[in-house]
Amino acid sequence: MEEGRQFWDLADRWVRNELTPAERQQFEAACQADPLLAQKAREHRQLAEAMQTFGRRRDFRQQLNRIHAGMDMDAVRADVTDRKAAARPERTRPTRMRRLWRTYRPILAVAASVAVFTTFATILLYKFYQSSNQQQEQYSMLRRDLQAIRRSQNALINDLSARERALQMNPGQVAGSGFLLSPDGYLVTSNHLIREADSVWVQSTKGDLHKAKVVYANPAYDLAILQIRDDSSFRPKAALPYGFETGPSDLGERVFTLGFPRDELVYGEGYLSSRTGYRGDSTAYQVAISVNPGNSGGPLLDEKGNIVGIITAKQTALEGASFAVKSDYLFRAIAAIPTDSLKGSPIRMSRKNGLARLSRKEQIKLIQENVFMVKVFKGKE
Repeated sequence: MEEGRQFWDLADRWVRNELTPAERQQFEAACQADPLLAQKAREHRQLAEAMQTFGRRRDFRQQLNRIHAGMDMDAVRADVTDRKAAARPERTRPTRMRRLWRTYRPILAVAASVAVFTTFATILLYKFYQSSNQQQEQYSMLRRDLQAIRRSQNALINDLSARERALQMNPGQVAGSGFLLSPDGYLVTSNHLIREADSVWVQSTKGDLHKAKVVYANPAYDLAILQIRDDSSFRPKAALPYGFETGPSDLGERVFTLGFPRDELVYGEGYLSSRTGYRGDSTAYQVAISVNPGNSGGPLLDEKGNIVGIITAKQTALEGASFAVKSDYLFRAIAAIPTDSLKGSPIRMSRKNGLARLSRKEQIKLIQENVFMVKVFKGKE
């Protein structure tokens, strides 16, 4: 109705009060439901009123021209000349010029008033149309902004749907844990989790999914370095709350870990029970913490919140005995990464720790935002 000939026909009849009550009610209801339609209807009425005013002004000017054409201007000029030449004292006697003035004075006064009125009306109408055009431009800008927001929302929904389908269509996944090495998206996890993987996804404690790329794998230390790359939904962090400890830890030192043995983050605590791992492995610690396969790749922290190791395996023959790769070997693995694998963006691991003076609950709140569930697919997505 807004763009067709029907609207303008109804608008013309509406301005001339020629619509039936039913048509008027339908037309005004449509205008009330659509602000842009109502704006066009008001502008049409104002334009029609301006045209009517212009028509009346033109008719009045034609009437003045007819009066002027009927006047004998030569006789008027001769009368004025004779009056000046004779300089008669009887000025009280009305001349023809005065008689004409007295006769047409009301008409001339009305003409002057109409001229002044139409001048101001024209100025006001011009300003009104200028304002209307500005409003129309604002409506157009608002419409474009809404369309841009709608396109952005659709793209986000499609992206999330694609990620959900990728996780639902392929049930062959191995879940583990991982955590951030640097604020810009580098993570570490266990190498045995991502071995022979076709794709790797990481999921935050808030449920956000990100596709990760395997940057480097070190089977000797059972470590793998991942990077969240080309994912606009990932927001780099300003800094990590924990630091990385390279020195050895003492026997009996209290430690704790965070990981995903199930679909939610699980906390576990214990102590360092041996400076070596399985069968005297010097690259690992043995810790007395009850862990499950989903804990692999998760962080092992001391009481001050420093990363001292990465959970790697559980000894099934001895309940409660688990192993963690020492953080010193994490630094060695990162130093061995080829430069071209990092795409000119080196991994900057901080040794500063902002958790030392916090309670355990406060430490966990800050650490958990940097721990991820690792989902590995060993079949095509």
